[in-house]
Amino acid sequence: MAPTVVLPPNVRPLVPDDPPWVGAHRLIGRLGDSALGAVYAALTPEGHPLALKVMGEEWVSAADPDDKVVHLRRVPGSCALGVLDSGVHRNRPWSAVEYLPALDLGRHTGVRGPMGGAALLVLAAGVAEALMDVHDGRVPHGDVKPGNVLVTATGPRLVDFGLARQVDDGDSHTTVGSPGWMAPERYAGSRPDEASDVFAWACTVVFAGTGLPPFGTVVSQADAAVRARGYVDLSALRPELARVLERALERDPARRPSAEDVYLECLALLGVPEDTVREEWSDRLHGAARTHWPYVDVSWHRPELWTQAARGLDEEAAASGRRTWTPGTRVRNARRLVSTRDPITGELIMVPAPDDGPGEAHGGPGPERDGGGRGVQEAAAGGRGGRSRRRRRERRERRGGAGRILAVGAACCFALAVAGGGGYALFDALAQDAEPVSENPGGPDGPGESAAPTGIDLVSASLDRLTRARTLELTILTHAGNGEGYGQPLPADTAAEPTLFDRVLYQADPEAVRWTSTVSGARASDLMLVDGELLYSDTTAWNGPAVWRPAVPEELGASEAVFDPERILEPMARVVETGTVTSEEETVFDAPGPTEDAYGHLAGEDPPDGVPAVLVEGTFRPSEESPQESAFTLVATEDGEPLAFSTEGPPQGGSVLNGRPVAQAAPAAFAEPVPAPEYWYTRYTFAGLDGDLEVGVPAPEEVQR
Repeated sequence: MAPTVVLPPNVRPLVPDDPPWVGAHRLIGRLGDSALGAVYAALTPEGHPLALKVMGEEWVSAADPDDKVVHLRRVPGSCALGVLDSGVHRNRPWSAVEYLPALDLGRHTGVRGPMGGAALLVLAAGVAEALMDVHDGRVPHGDVKPGNVLVTATGPRLVDFGLARQVDDGDSHTTVGSPGWMAPERYAGSRPDEASDVFAWACTVVFAGTGLPPFGTVVSQADAAVRARGYVDLSALRPELARVLERALERDPARRPSAEDVYLECLALLGVPEDTVREEWSDRLHGAARTHWPYVDVSWHRPELWTQAARGLDEEAAASGRRTWTPGTRVRNARRLVSTRDPITGELIMVPAPDDGPGEAHGGPGPERDGGGRGVQEAAAGGRGGRSRRRRRERRERRGGAGRILAVGAACCFALAVAGGGGYALFDALAQDAEPVSENPGGPDGPGESAAPTGIDLVSASLDRLTRARTLELTILTHAGNGEGYGQPLPADTAAEPTLFDRVLYQADPEAVRWTSTVSGARASDLMLVDGELLYSDTTAWNGPAVWRPAVPEELGASEAVFDPERILEPMARVVETGTVTSEEETVFDAPGPTEDAYGHLAGEDPPDGVPAVLVEGTFRPSEESPQESAFTLVATEDGEPLAFSTEGPPQGGSVLNGRPVAQAAPAAFAEPVPAPEYWYTRYTFAGLDGDLEVGVPAPEEVQR
């Protein structure tokens, strides 16, 4: 009996006339239909999900037989979803883009209602940016409408299948496009161009902000042609945006602004200064998206379900003697392209397949992955992860005992830890070969072994407790200080004022450090160092599942050294080396309340609450070169279990983000030069020491390469 194939969410079964293959891509079902043809759920030979559109039979005679059109490819940072692969299947042109788990704008608006405020401006700017990039390729889009705008978890994406532009404008199908969203001249037979795209952009933004088509419900193309010359009610929209849309909806194409013009006007409405250079436009837009874009739940999307569906279909195909497919099998492709992830942006791209010998050239199976799951990117990087693991093993063999714990020295530049929200405030599993700092915290001239440590000795005992922990959760909160020391309140508006929230999860077996960051209320990054290999996930925030990919340390603004075990809790180490205690008192530790961040679901354990403790305050030198001292506070139990630690001092130079491994661009709050505050305040809270903490280390085969 043929197996029952379970399809992923939002994927419908193929119909009998649908092909199982298009190019090198396996079709597993249908995502939808459009005026141009069917949209399929497909997989690349490497197992990456695609949305693949094939033109309908009625367009075969109109298609460009020589496929001379250059499709829009990926533009780094752009909101245009560029074409990954394209070709002709049985005389019908097709093109494919990366599948993103998202509703289109029409369905999103039907479920969530219209957008407003800054979110609507982000959508307007994002679609305009995508059109600007399309037009830079000297081609129009031709079919801008809500159905071609995806509301993804990170912002809007304009789908650019690139098929409408392959239609010969002299053909009877010249008005390819969607009635109700086209410019007036299009109904009269004019070719798609940049001006008509801007008109369609304005129609799409009006719909996003009101939930209604700008010209009402059209019943025919003739009706749409008449309505397109009518009045559009913009009274429900922000006046400044309405004025931009009004110019874009001009009947005369020559009077409409360009896509770049409306993009810049939308950025200005988002608060981006007019003198911002072009290279920063995209960063500013994506910073605004991280702050203002509505939450989009993508937890339902599991790429492994696509692979399972393909295998089920292949079992059915094998039972009937048809062609089969499995992930990792390289299929014959005239252009010899394979899918992989861009090591900088993480976006799916198609690259020339490596020349692995005659078997590969004829479409035979690709090289099998080794136990570590190495793929195209790691091979291209020269085995970066393997070398890093060897270096770490060599360092571990060279490490000494107590002296190395405290001798982190000036080379670590603690200035970045203070100014960067604890950039080097990490720890290590030194318990495997470490000696304790002191078996007798009191020292030879102090109390005996039964005496509880005090003062700097209590800081030293707490540091030792952290470095010997098998698991640990550490949260780091940084914002401008008020000079009052430990326990300061958060800024009134954390989205507008520079506020950094970091969570570091550590486990010793297998050894892994996971660092998540939320910056001024916006999602920032999720990074993990596992046995010397640095990984990142851009899908984890807001309760989404982690999809891990190899990271390029140089693109993070920090190297792997930030995660290095030898860079352990340097602020506490500096206190032990240079600190002076000014006060010490008994207290009761009250755990701080939850702080808004994008990764709350990753917390392992709550910090202790209502615990009798000792509070030690004093000053220390944050670095050898520092001319000014900073204040510190340690809250720990009397036997040295650390509960909280804070530092407060003047900025030590450099950006507040320096030294922090942030994988994405800084949000809007950091876009302008941040005036140096009088103090930076950083609070560390500890939990999960030697507890059942789950860091979420992926299996090698789960890392997308």
